[in-house]
This record gives sequence, structure tokens and C-alpha cells, in this order.
Amino acid sequence: MKQEVQPAAAQAEAEKRFVKRTVIISTGIALVLTAIGLALFFTRGRWVTAWAERAMEAGNYTRAVSLLEALDPTDERDALLLESRYGVAAAVLDSGDYERAETLFQALGDYGDSHTRILECRYRAAEDVYREGRFADAAALFYALSGYGDSMERYDDCRYEEALGLLDAGERNAAFRLFADLGDYRDAVAHAEALAVELTGVNDPALALSLAKGYSPEALQTMEALGAVREALPAHVLGVGFYHTVALRPDGTVLAAGRNDEGQCGVADWSGIIAIDAGAYHTVGLRPDGTVVATGRNSEGQCDVADWSHVAAIACTDYNTIALLEDGTVRSTGFQENETLGGWRDVAAIGGGAYQTVAVRSNGQLLASHRSAQDDSFSGLIEADASTGYAVGLCSDGTVKHTAVDLGSWRGVVAISAGANGTFGLTADGTVLAHFFERRNEIKLDDLSGAVAIAAGGTHIAVLLEDGRVVVRGDNAFGQCDTDGWNLAAD
Repeated sequence: MKQEVQPAAAQAEAEKRFVKRTVIISTGIALVLTAIGLALFFTRGRWVTAWAERAMEAGNYTRAVSLLEALDPTDERDALLLESRYGVAAAVLDSGDYERAETLFQALGDYGDSHTRILECRYRAAEDVYREGRFADAAALFYALSGYGDSMERYDDCRYEEALGLLDAGERNAAFRLFADLGDYRDAVAHAEALAVELTGVNDPALALSLAKGYSPEALQTMEALGAVREALPAHVLGVGFYHTVALRPDGTVLAAGRNDEGQCGVADWSGIIAIDAGAYHTVGLRPDGTVVATGRNSEGQCDVADWSHVAAIACTDYNTIALLEDGTVRSTGFQENETLGGWRDVAAIGGGAYQTVAVRSNGQLLASHRSAQDDSFSGLIEADASTGYAVGLCSDGTVKHTAVDLGSWRGVVAISAGANGTFGLTADGTVLAHFFERRNEIKLDDLSGAVAIAAGGTHIAVLLEDGRVVVRGDNAFGQCDTDGWNLAAD
């Protein structure tokens, strides 16, 4: 039988149907495969996340990090990854690899308490150095941690052990210097006095101690005379901010002049105040009962002092309020959180300006909150102040130390003040000394005499004269120099 041949049209139609069926089937297969892939992808993500969480629960943070790093970023994955990396850093710290642990915590930025753990790394590294008997190196490490835990106590311990080692080695001069610097730490005074008597041949321990420190009898007389002058000077009676000036009357009330848009001059109702200071836009007063009052800008919490007590002295930076407590510790509020200064111990005096806080320990050493204001070589200080990028210290012999300039020509200084445009000193004869950083910022002061107190701020300086008048020189854009009629000696 002869086979029929399909017409061309019918054949073409059949081919179209075949192609259509093929496309439909292929599309369906692709969709199925895509769905399967997506399901596997998301399922894998959940599986990997679950595995990572189990690894974290088991303390295997390194495995968790490896698993999570293979996943695409999501909020959940990123949170777990940070936690895992923190766990790795903590484990490395516990292993004793403090350098690597510090690097890992630094990589975490502001996560959790990473900043505090960095300090812990450095502290534990310092402890290892101490246990190795490298007391001088350990002292330097603990000193750099002055705001952390008991680092300053450990610093003193290192110096004490170093002094004992020098004494055992027969290095009596070097041992004396260390014991003398330690002040009343443990029995350092007894060691220092015994060595001083031995070195000088003078049987009077106090005199021998001063002589061994390098002070001649004439220098001792000068120091005694300057100390008497300082005792007679009115202290903490002037405060200078950016654009305002405050002064403390003998009756405990306070005068104010200048910019008052933040309430920084709102002191009219203050009474019973025994000391004052001023920040950029705030004013602080100390009461006899050890409590503190503040007024003005509180953007950084610099006026949050209502619960303070047992305060012996106050100071201000631009956006910070600092208190020296009766027990020799320091607390602060504002831009510089309390944790920054909370480790300071055995403090005898405080000061500050701009973003710098400084203090003097009872052994005459300088403490500073910022590296630009630090100088570990400073010693023999009785007072310190700071401003933008520098610190200045006053020694009992009337000389002045400065972290930025040489003030070696200054002599007979009994008070200091740091400003943004210069550093100022008050001599025993009432002369005001000034070192300006730029000539264009100089303020005329050479016509003043008989000064008994000074306070410098951003662009102006206040001077109290012995007749009670307050003279203010410098920028007067907001009336901060308008103190005519102020007389702190008047009833």
C-alpha cells in the first residue's frame, strides 16, 4: 500500500506544537530547578547559621567565624559574626597572647566592652613584665594605664621594687631618687630619709631629704618663702570661660559678666560658695559641705553634679567638670567620662582646660588625660593646669615646667593659669608673666601690678589685684571684660 505524504502545512503545524511543548517543559524544569536551588540556598543558610550557633554554644568561636564568613551579609549573620569574633579575642586573651588579643579587640571597634578589654590586655601584659622582674618596664606600662583599675598603685609598686633592687645593688643615689619620688607609699619615706642622711651626712632627716634632692639651704629658704606667699593668696576666686567671667566674693556670693545664652552667668542666687571655676559655657561652684553646684550648658552632662559629695576641689575643662575627692581620687562628668580618670589615686591637685584634664599626685608627678599634655619627666609639682595641646606645672621652688615651650626664665612663680592663646604666671611680687603662642593674640598686661590671683580662658584673662579690683583683658565681644566696679575686698 502506498504511504501518504503529509501536506507541508500540517507538518509545519506539528513542528510548532513540538517546539511549544519543548519550551513549556524546559521552562517548567527551569522553574523547578530554580525553586529547588533557592530552597537549598536558604536552607543551607539556616543550616550554616544553626551550625555556627552550636559552635558558639560549645565555645568554638573560631569555627563559628569560619562558617559565618562564608554567608552573605545579613543583620542576623553580622550580629553573630561580631559575637563570634569577640569570643575569639577573649579566648586569645585567656591564652596569654595579649598582643594578638589586643589587635582582635581593636578590630571590633565599639562592640560591647572591647575598649575595656584592650586595656585589660595591656594590664595583663604589664603584669607578666612585672613577674619577670622587669620593674622599670612594668612601671612604664602601668603608668600608661593610669585611668584603668589599680594601675597607679601597681605603678608605685613597680617603682618601689625597682628602688629596692637598686639599693641591694649598691646604687644608693638612684635608689634615693626613686624612694623620694614615691612619697608616702609604704615605707618609702623612711628609706628616702635614711639614704638622705647617709648621702649628705646631715643628721636632720627633713633637712637631709631636701639637700639630697638638690636644694641648697638658700633654695629651701626661697621655697619656704614662696610657700608662705601661696598660702596667703586667695585661691579659686576667678573663673574664665570662652565668653564669660565669674568672681567669688568673700561672703560666698558670685559675680558674673559676659555671654549668658546658656545660663552660664546664672549665679545671682548662689551663696555659701568657697571655690569656683568655669568651662566654655558653664560655671561650677564648691560648697563648704563638699557638694557642688553648676549652671550653664549641659550638652555633655557637664552640669550633672547634684549627687556629688566629699569634694575637696573643683576644676573645669571646656565641656567637663572635675572633682578632687577627699580621699585623693578624682571623678568627672561631661565630655570626659568618669572612667577616664577613675583610676587616678593619691591626687593632691587638679586642673584642666580645653579637652585636657591634669592632676598632681602627692609625690609631685603629673597625670594627664591626653597624650599631648603628658610628660613623664615632670616631678616636684605642686600645681598643674592645661589647655589646648599642652600642660603647665608649678614647682615648689617657683619654677615652671611646660610640655610645649621653655619657661626656664620664669622664677619666683606662685600661681599659674593656662589659656588657649598663652600661658600665664603670677610672681610673689604681684607681677603677671605671660607667654603668648602667637603675637596677634597678645594681651596687654605689663601695666598691672600687685596681682594676687589670675585665671585664663579662651581669649581673655582675669586678674585680681591686691586692692580687690578685678581687671579683665582680651576679647570683649560679649561683655566678658566689663567688670568695672567689681571689688572682692569690699563688704
